[in-house]
Amino acid sequence: MKHVLFTTTALVVLGSTSAFADVTWSGSADLSYNDGNMDSAAGSLPDGVNLDVDLDVTLSNDGGYSATLSGAMESGNNLAAEDFSVTTPVVSINVGEVVEAANSAYSDVDGMAGLGDDEFTGIAEGGAVLISASAGGMTIGYSDDKAMEGDELNASFGISGGLGGVAFGVGSKGDDWGISASGSALGGTIAVASEDVAGVAETGVAVTVPLGDMSVTVSATDDDDWSAGVSTSLAGATITASIDDDEVSEFGLSTTIAGGFGLVVAFESDDDAGVAGNGTQVGLTYTLSDSATLTVSYNEDNDGDDDDDYDAGTSASIGFKF
Repeated sequence: MKHVLFTTTALVVLGSTSAFADVTWSGSADLSYNDGNMDSAAGSLPDGVNLDVDLDVTLSNDGGYSATLSGAMESGNNLAAEDFSVTTPVVSINVGEVVEAANSAYSDVDGMAGLGDDEFTGIAEGGAVLISASAGGMTIGYSDDKAMEGDELNASFGISGGLGGVAFGVGSKGDDWGISASGSALGGTIAVASEDVAGVAETGVAVTVPLGDMSVTVSATDDDDWSAGVSTSLAGATITASIDDDEVSEFGLSTTIAGGFGLVVAFESDDDAGVAGNGTQVGLTYTLSDSATLTVSYNEDNDGDDDDDYDAGTSASIGFKF
């Protein structure tokens, strides 16, 4: 991470009362060899050597104001700006790929449709805008396509906060809406959600209870959706397992093995209708230094969702942070 002092008229935008601002350069670079990524339904990396670079430049001052420009270069393409954000003590503005305001505020229960997108990029991926304001323990947000026309297909609202030890969220997008709340109960936590999405109304409850070194989570909805999962630690390894009403079973294990290597294993089965789950993922990592990590992985990616911990196919990569 690189810090420099910078004097510029751009400080006016940050509302600075000082003649100086702190400029921070940070990011990551990943050099990898991939084989089989394009065999996935959502594969994006060509076989062979690939270079991905992410770069963030942040201008900030002691008054709590900052502006960040993020860029990315993928598979040898040109470095292109993707996201821009401005943060003040009260209001934040994000442009590019954003979490929709309704999605950020409202939390659904497993098995429910949910509301909004956590990777919203607007019409034809042309970019989106999220504006949020926080005060008195409450956060109000509005997100939309860059055109900011308030179209019900793109515009969403959200409000979240806490009251008496209970966290709550309310979200809406077009005719869809959702209300959620969570708090402590039974020595663990309980979450309740109610939504009306695409004309389907549903209510759900999820309870997480610690049992010694084990944590058990059970959820159910009034539309007969349910899931049960357990998480525990055993001999230095973290193990998770779950199953739901569609007979989708999941298993995960993460541990450190001889030589300081980190091992991650995950599996997701197909459902009872034959819809593909992700299948098997295996990752082996080794920390070379504070800023460099070596990773070898395999991801079956049967569902082709391109939203996993590792790239589809077989990959070997070395990643750097700066």
